[in-house]
Amino acid sequence: MKNIIPIFCLTFPILTFSQKKGNDSISRLPEKNIQEIEIKTRKRIIEKKIDRLVFNVENSTSSSGADAIDILRIAPNVRVNNDQISIIGKSNMTVMIDDRLIQLSGDDLINYLKTIKSDNIKNIEVITNPPAKYDAEGNSGIININLKKAKSNSWSNSVRSTLKQATYSSFSVGNNFSYQKNKLSVLVDIDYRRNQDIYSNDTDFYYPSTFWKSSIYEKSTTNGIGGTVNLGYKFNDNTQLGIQYFGYATKSDKGNNNISDISDYSNILNDKLLSYGNTHRVNSSNSLNLNFIKKTNNSKNKITFDFDYFDLKNDRENNFITDKTVSSNVTSEYTENISKQNIQNISSRIDFEMLNDLVNINFGAKVSFTETKNNLSLTSYDTTEGLSSVNLSQNNIFNYKENIQALYLSLNKKINKWNFKAGLRAESTQNKGYSAELDQTNKNNFIKLFPTLYVLYKSNDKNTFSFSYGKRIRRPNFSNLNPAKWYFNSNSYEEGNPFLQPSYSDNVELSHTYNSFLTSSVSFTKTNNGFGQITLHNSDDLQNLDTQIIVRRNYFNSSSLNFSEEINFDIFKWWNTSSALSLFYSETNTNSDVLAPKFSGWGGDFSSTNSFILNKSKSISLQVIYNYTYPSIQQENKISDFSNLSIGVKAQFLKRSLQASLFANNILRSDVMTINSTSGNVYQQFKQYYDTQYVRLSLSYNFGNNKINLNKRNTSNEDEKKRSN
Repeated sequence: MKNIIPIFCLTFPILTFSQKKGNDSISRLPEKNIQEIEIKTRKRIIEKKIDRLVFNVENSTSSSGADAIDILRIAPNVRVNNDQISIIGKSNMTVMIDDRLIQLSGDDLINYLKTIKSDNIKNIEVITNPPAKYDAEGNSGIININLKKAKSNSWSNSVRSTLKQATYSSFSVGNNFSYQKNKLSVLVDIDYRRNQDIYSNDTDFYYPSTFWKSSIYEKSTTNGIGGTVNLGYKFNDNTQLGIQYFGYATKSDKGNNNISDISDYSNILNDKLLSYGNTHRVNSSNSLNLNFIKKTNNSKNKITFDFDYFDLKNDRENNFITDKTVSSNVTSEYTENISKQNIQNISSRIDFEMLNDLVNINFGAKVSFTETKNNLSLTSYDTTEGLSSVNLSQNNIFNYKENIQALYLSLNKKINKWNFKAGLRAESTQNKGYSAELDQTNKNNFIKLFPTLYVLYKSNDKNTFSFSYGKRIRRPNFSNLNPAKWYFNSNSYEEGNPFLQPSYSDNVELSHTYNSFLTSSVSFTKTNNGFGQITLHNSDDLQNLDTQIIVRRNYFNSSSLNFSEEINFDIFKWWNTSSALSLFYSETNTNSDVLAPKFSGWGGDFSSTNSFILNKSKSISLQVIYNYTYPSIQQENKISDFSNLSIGVKAQFLKRSLQASLFANNILRSDVMTINSTSGNVYQQFKQYYDTQYVRLSLSYNFGNNKINLNKRNTSNEDEKKRSN
């Protein structure tokens, strides 16, 4: 479990209203002075609502020229570490686009989110306890990314370019065009990027008689293009139809170097393991959404229908050479590891919303059909004498099908100062996996209920109390079910587990908000049948070297108690500050024979965001962000402290049509995490660094026409795109 504290930043609100000429309360003023009065409102960067936090991306200095991953790094209650996204006090979560699940995970999720630029993001909602309308998938919370709507009566075009300098340089260019005339709306967005990143991991293994000191260094170069086409047609005020296509394709090459020095505890170097090679990866994805909205004549009730298709192709080829020096005996191996994955999903849902004076009712249904095909092969050759002979060969086909049917009902009622909301979701799941190598078929069929409850009490204008409860499910990623082996080097590999079962969590949260200034909350999460990865250590008698094997198991039950305080205020009109502190206590009980039976401990996070307006026209702004994560115990892992200091400057020119921003991340290079644990009496330590110290320069130019009755509407990008890998 990762516990992340929010990064908060507010900007001072400005009252907005628009008054037309006519006979009203201010008609006594001269007509020439009241034809139109308009004062623009600038929303707070962070807004606290009953069941979620809303991060208004367009008002953040550090968001300019970024992609969705960069934005999530600075969003409240969200942390992106080790290519995993987590919410404060929550073990797992899901990502949504415009209220629709993304059925991707791991590298595929990260790559997809990098194709979404901040210029297209309206806000990010952090939902710690999702209501019954949402899929029960995701042990804890939901991050919902809402895309922008276009201005009415206008067409617009935005050209953008970003240059990022980390260890190596990266860049991206893109264009966004939107148009609406009469009943038709069109949105076209395209983006090209070329990223160069590094990853390093210094690993130590303390075996009974030997000590392994390993150094992993990877440099990856990725070229990718992504695009969205969104068409909408509004038949009348009550009926509208939308069609959206999203697709992307990426190619990446990753150079791998892994050096392991193996010595005894007298510091005498005995053996050496050197592995170097290249991983080539090709990804492509297509998704199509058809949505239909029908309102009744009074616009209080409506029906929403969605049909979605999604496919993903993920091909990897990892070729590497391993040179071993064991007891003065030198050997060499060449390994070819090839993985091909194809995922297809078809899903559909219908939602009904009925509003009346007695009680507001929401109910609906959803069906989802997913099929994944995996083909993984491995061949290892002994090239010591220059002649190739096969040492190891593997060829496994793994096919997996999963069907889910769901029904939900949600009721909402306001009584004076009280607001009640209760829901129940029922999900029926059928899945089947077949491994050709094992000649084994695994089937599961189950029905589960997921209740939710919200209570809000507003005692007065300054004090609001809220309570929420929700039950969730977390299903394994598709790739984690594949029993085939994927080798990192000849003595290290990972394998999936076709017997993995879902985990379940119960989440309770109580919070108090004072005058939109101070928010206090306490939450409790209990997870049953939790699953994750464990490192096993086996002795290789043929090579006289130990082997590290990463496996997936249902191996723990855990609970976590979290306390948090959030404060937001303006020190001066030109200086806003927002800070948050979170403390948590976690306890994990395991049933693994290689881990201790129990782990427990405290952890915490602190964050502070300060925003400054630097000139009278408010066209130049500065933002300083600092995050600190205290040492903690998360499941069986002990995590070191780490921090991040970032500074961003944004300036607007040419009547705000031209925008330039400069953002420096991880200035002190202190965002380095050390993880240690003990597995099978082997103490292991990992010191990881992702290429997070960088400077990013972004430019964007916007132009258009606001007088042709334009209204862009972004429908969903994705439905069911979550667990692919």
